[in-house]
Amino acid sequence: MSRSLLVTILAFLGVAATQAFVVPQPKCQSALRQQPLSMVRRSSEEYLSSFLGLDGKVALVTGSTGGLGRSIAETLLQAGCTVFINGRKLKSTQQAVDEIAKLVEDEGRVFAAAGDTSDVKDTCAIVEEIKSKVGKLDILVNNAGINLPEAPFEEQYSPDSWGSINKVNIEGPMNMSKETLPLLKKSPAGRIINVSSMIGHVGNGDNSLYCLTKGAMLLFTKSLAADMAGKKDSRNLTVNSVSPGIFMTEMNAKFTEEKEKLASVEATVPMKRLGKPEELAGAVLYLASDASSYTMGADLLVDGGFVAV
Repeated sequence: MSRSLLVTILAFLGVAATQAFVVPQPKCQSALRQQPLSMVRRSSEEYLSSFLGLDGKVALVTGSTGGLGRSIAETLLQAGCTVFINGRKLKSTQQAVDEIAKLVEDEGRVFAAAGDTSDVKDTCAIVEEIKSKVGKLDILVNNAGINLPEAPFEEQYSPDSWGSINKVNIEGPMNMSKETLPLLKKSPAGRIINVSSMIGHVGNGDNSLYCLTKGAMLLFTKSLAADMAGKKDSRNLTVNSVSPGIFMTEMNAKFTEEKEKLASVEATVPMKRLGKPEELAGAVLYLASDASSYTMGADLLVDGGFVAV
């Protein structure tokens, strides 16, 4: 007869089943029950921290003086990471660093690494800045990017317009990835996280060049992941991407300032709202943490269901 059935029968007969027959509990369960509630809660926090915590790690987030990049940088910082903020100009980059340091009340884990990621010399200087400050790098988030005014392809495209968006959106992440790889390969849990876009998956009218660059980022992510996977010197390095939808940022102010425009844009999203910056930052946190250690060459769509339907 099973123990559970015996307990049921004893209870039915009016016998104190727990006194008459004590079912042995695994040591780990009984130990948890003997602990105060605060101890159990602390254990849960430690468990989550072991997966999502970034204590002792160092990250570089490009294009992080504002918008989604800044939200990502703040989230990684609050998860315990030391973070390098990147923007093209030193003054605006340092201003962002000062503001973020005050926000999290920690000036010792946030630094400026100004420079144009589409410029190889600047990229090298950024890496040297990181080396001189902390000597290592665990996480690279290739977030910096630009868009062009919407227009039909024949009006939008020119060698100059393509050159400008290609340099920032494609060459920038490639430059940054190449120059940081020696540091990332030394990390026990190196991470490259590229920021693509939902319209890199499906295309978008009057936005051909931007879609092209973001689609390229998806394949760059997969190709670099395939290049790194299984090799002796990069076996602890993962390469993944996130594809945001439309978020409440300064860049999308044209959609959010007028109620009618906002309503029309929200109507195109299955979840009927725009994303909050911290919702993308959460996806990046997962990819940056040990929770994603077996995730390789993947793209996380954070778009309210837009691409799914």
